[in-house]
Amino acid sequence: MFSLLFVILIIPSLLIPTTLCVPQGVWEIIRPPGTSPPGCIDSYPAAFSFELVDHPTPGVKTHCIKPRMLKMLLQHGLLTDHLGRIGSIVANRQFQFDGPPAQVGAIYTGGWSLCSDNLIALGPQRQFYGCASGDKEFLYDTMIAKYCRTIFLKIVLLVDC
Repeated sequence: MFSLLFVILIIPSLLIPTTLCVPQGVWEIIRPPGTSPPGCIDSYPAAFSFELVDHPTPGVKTHCIKPRMLKMLLQHGLLTDHLGRIGSIVANRQFQFDGPPAQVGAIYTGGWSLCSDNLIALGPQRQFYGCASGDKEFLYDTMIAKYCRTIFLKIVLLVDC
């Protein structure tokens, strides 16, 4: 009788989940050390995009908003895309949009700014690295391989056409 009572009372309780499933990831804003370069702002009132350039040049381009185009917003150093994903530098030093929350192991989730020279900065740096992989180029905040090239992320203003 005792073993039957054990099976009836104890075994069903083992089948009931006792933990709440919470999305794993980084919820806090992690900024790189240092401040934004002079002339940079950490919030911008409109959506924008960027293009990769080998060296800073004056002026800013304007593009018509198109479907599936990357549209970014900047509020208090937090960079998000039009889907609400967080722009971050993840564990392998790659720049990408995730979440929310940001990917587990994200290194930086904040500290972005737009500068008067039309470049995007992360903390004190405006320089990034483009590393080709097949027909794509991935962006990093540090040189991860000899085949990577120094690049800058130049702001592209978006307009309805």
